[in-house]
Amino acid sequence: MDSYQIIHFNHPLEVKKLSFLDIGKNLPAIDENKSRENFTSDFSNTILPKLKTVLKMAEENKAPLVYFSLPFLNFLNQQDSNLLIEIKKHVNSGEIQLVGSCAYHSFSYLCSPILFKKEVEIYLEGLKDYFEKKPGIFINTACLYDDQVAEIVKSLGYQGIIATANPWHLAGKHSGQVYKSNTAQPFNILLSNGDGPDNFQISLVNGYGSAYSSDFIDKDISNKKQIQELFLMIDEEEHSVYAVSLPLSSPSWEHKIPDYTNNPLQKALLKQSSALVNQYHDKLSAEDLKLLMLLCQPDHLLQINQTSKEEGYDHFISSMNHLTDISLRYK
Repeated sequence: MDSYQIIHFNHPLEVKKLSFLDIGKNLPAIDENKSRENFTSDFSNTILPKLKTVLKMAEENKAPLVYFSLPFLNFLNQQDSNLLIEIKKHVNSGEIQLVGSCAYHSFSYLCSPILFKKEVEIYLEGLKDYFEKKPGIFINTACLYDDQVAEIVKSLGYQGIIATANPWHLAGKHSGQVYKSNTAQPFNILLSNGDGPDNFQISLVNGYGSAYSSDFIDKDISNKKQIQELFLMIDEEEHSVYAVSLPLSSPSWEHKIPDYTNNPLQKALLKQSSALVNQYHDKLSAEDLKLLMLLCQPDHLLQINQTSKEEGYDHFISSMNHLTDISLRYK
C-alpha cells in the first residue's frame, strides 16, 4: 500500500479570562507565560522524542510530512533553538516536507471564511521567519473541507489540498486518486483515510497538541515520491469532481464538529465573532485577528461545551467580553 502520514505539531495558546470590569483597559489577552510553562513541562518527555523520530526519518530519506503551527515553532525556538535549526536544515533540503494549514490550528472557518483566509495568510507569512521553503499542500484543522475552503486555499497559491474521504460524496468512486474541486477554478484534491481497495492511504497523526486520535508515528513509512507529485494531473478532464457543500471533518479527529458548534453558547460566540469580523475585517489589528482565531481554537470551544455548566458559562462570558473589548476599539 502507498501510504503517507501527516504529523501535526501544535501548542494551544491560553486566552486569559476577561471580566466585564476590565473591558476597555487594553489588558494582554494571551497568557504567554502559562502557555510557555505548559510547553516546557511537556518538552522532554513528550515533544522531544516525537521530534527526534521525525528527524531520524528525515536522515533516513523517508521525507516525513509535517505541519508545525506558529505557536509551536515559537515555543520550540525559545526552548531549544539548536533543535529548530536542525529541523530547518532538513526542511530546506526537502528531507522534511512541510504541509500548510492554519497558523493557530483553529476552527476559524467555522466562524468566518474571511477569518479563515486571514489565518492561512498569517501562516504562510509566519513560516518565513523559520524556513526558506513554503508548503505546497494544505490541510485544514481536523481536515475540515468543503468547496469554499478549496476556493480560498487555491487563491493563496497552494498546489493542492487534503480533504476527508466520504463514501456518500464519492458515490462509489475510488478515494485513492486525484480529484478536482467543485470550484470556478479546479483545484487538485487528495483524500485522507483512503480505503484498502485503492491501495492508497493518508493517515493523520497527532505529533503533539492536536486532536487526532492516533499519536503513533509510523517510522517505516517512506515517502519515495514527494506528495506534491501526486497532485500533478496530465489530463484534468479525466478526474472526477469531489463536491462538498457542507464542511466535512476527519473521522480520525477526536471529536465531531457538532461538539464545537451545537451548544447554544458556542453558537452565540461563533455568530458574534463572525459579525465582528464581517464588520471590521479591514480595520482589525494583527493582535485582534490573532485573538479571534484563538477563540476558535478547538480546546477553547470545547471548554464552553464540555466543562461543567458553570465553568462553560464562565468561559463563554469571558470570550464575549473579549469580543466587546475588540469592538469598542473600532467604534
